[in-house]
Amino acid sequence: MLKSIGIGAELFHKLIENDCYYVDKTPFIRTVFKENKSDVMLITRPRRFGKTLTMSTFYDFLSLNIENPGDVSLQEKWFKGTKIFEDKEFCSKYMGKFPVIFISLKAVSGNDFIGAYEQFGSIIFNLYNSFNYLADSPKLSDTEIRTFKDVADNEDYICDIKNKNKIKNSLSNLLMFLSKHHGINPILLIDEYDVPIAKAAHNGYYKEMIDIISPFLSNALKTNTYLDRAVLTGCLRAAKESIFTGLNNLLVCSVLDAGKKDISEGIGFTKEETQKVLSYYGLSDYYEDVKNNYDGYHFGTTHMYCPWDVMNFCDDNHGKLSEDRNLIQAGNYWINTSGNDVIEEFMGFIEPDDVDKMQSLLDGESITAEVRAALCYGDLEKHDINDFWTLLLYTGYLTFDPQYRSANKHECRLYIPNEEIRDCFKSKIMDFYKNDSVMRNSTGSLIKGFFSGDAGSAEDSLNELLAKYVSIRDFSVNAPKENYYHGFMNGLLANGTSLIEEQKSNFESGNGYIDLIIKSLKNRGVIVILELKQTDDENKDKFLIAEDAIGQIIRKKYADPYIKRKDIKAVHSYGICFCKKECTVAGKKLK
Repeated sequence: MLKSIGIGAELFHKLIENDCYYVDKTPFIRTVFKENKSDVMLITRPRRFGKTLTMSTFYDFLSLNIENPGDVSLQEKWFKGTKIFEDKEFCSKYMGKFPVIFISLKAVSGNDFIGAYEQFGSIIFNLYNSFNYLADSPKLSDTEIRTFKDVADNEDYICDIKNKNKIKNSLSNLLMFLSKHHGINPILLIDEYDVPIAKAAHNGYYKEMIDIISPFLSNALKTNTYLDRAVLTGCLRAAKESIFTGLNNLLVCSVLDAGKKDISEGIGFTKEETQKVLSYYGLSDYYEDVKNNYDGYHFGTTHMYCPWDVMNFCDDNHGKLSEDRNLIQAGNYWINTSGNDVIEEFMGFIEPDDVDKMQSLLDGESITAEVRAALCYGDLEKHDINDFWTLLLYTGYLTFDPQYRSANKHECRLYIPNEEIRDCFKSKIMDFYKNDSVMRNSTGSLIKGFFSGDAGSAEDSLNELLAKYVSIRDFSVNAPKENYYHGFMNGLLANGTSLIEEQKSNFESGNGYIDLIIKSLKNRGVIVILELKQTDDENKDKFLIAEDAIGQIIRKKYADPYIKRKDIKAVHSYGICFCKKECTVAGKKLK
């Protein structure tokens, strides 16, 4: 009987106890805690690569039995048969030997600071209560016990922003309490340390959150005599936030670091591991589908697959082998996970030159861009394009070419890693058109101008939209720039469902193909035909080009079938000439 697939399972011991398939990453424990000599290690990886499971594996292996120190029977049960269990010398020194603080900050995601602070407070309250035996520790002074109880005894108290200094010192205090009680310096594991900062920057309370998170982490990490080792995971190294300022002996393992192969392979699936998983579930014949959709990432010089995608693919499809193989397909598992607001954050601020870079990415090409090793979340509000490319790289929307070399050591060659992520790009951009309120209002004015025969109004509305928004053109390499604007118009018109009864693109009519045609929902029998043109030459007369587009509509008789129909009351034709982020609109009523 095949092992089950623990989709969404993030705790190592539960995967093992539930007999789920597990790709053995346990040698990474030795890499991090024996071979690494740094006091603090930060591992940055995109979401859905198994950071939390990795930290849980560390916790389950290292954590001592509080009630019966020295008892490692649970570890022997969980890790029997794994690669790390074969290293008896390492296990005797590390397995079940440390008090361990394991804290995840991924749940600190409030829409405002008060909400986020309360979430933070609840996490600290629950963390303290997981060590409630410290309230009766004979090794702690009365003052230390009172300090512990201040946090552990009253969740409302610690969640009250008036007591925020308790939060700031809570982690460093807990390290001290554990060290004094056990006589052993604890290990600190912090998962998704940067989520509160990212959410704060996105929701407008960045400074308030930094005032909390910076001392919370720095007090625990900087020259702390009660700390044995700390490991943090996140998407970014946010050095400018002052969290790591002055922190000596910090080892950062980012996606860009060539580093050691053991570190690069520690999180995520290698090609060999992916092939082994597919073989186990009888899906080896579909390796190319998996490769095209979920491969393409580089960590240092190591080629990696996204484990979330690979395991979801197996879970969705291995049962279809005995039912109907035609139903087997590579789904998009990334798009519904958290963090897709990265693209939306910058959508309205991308400049024309950067629009071309975005389009190149969508066409399957690469771009060169400066990547900032230490990105400050607070700087994102400036909407610097290099921050955008950096953010996309570290969050998994882009990957980099490790073979690329440039005189600028910060410059990288970037590209979309696979088809799944390309689909995410397309979907998120189209969703942006549909959901943005400013976009909807401007689009409404544009469509009303078209249906009323007001070319001037349509031109004003369209220029307002062009100045602010980026779109996508058809997905074909080296596609003409008209395709870019065609995609842009398609996205806009898709927003006008309350005004448009019918919309068609590249529709055969007369002696050719109409670029776009729309039919009014409110004014029955009114048709609008659009012919799109593009020029890079700002000195050309754009109105003449737009008028020539109307001439094409007439010459090729695009409107003739509608002019002859008795149920069509009016036919408006428009020629639109685009030049970068501006346009000129010419109009002519044909019926």
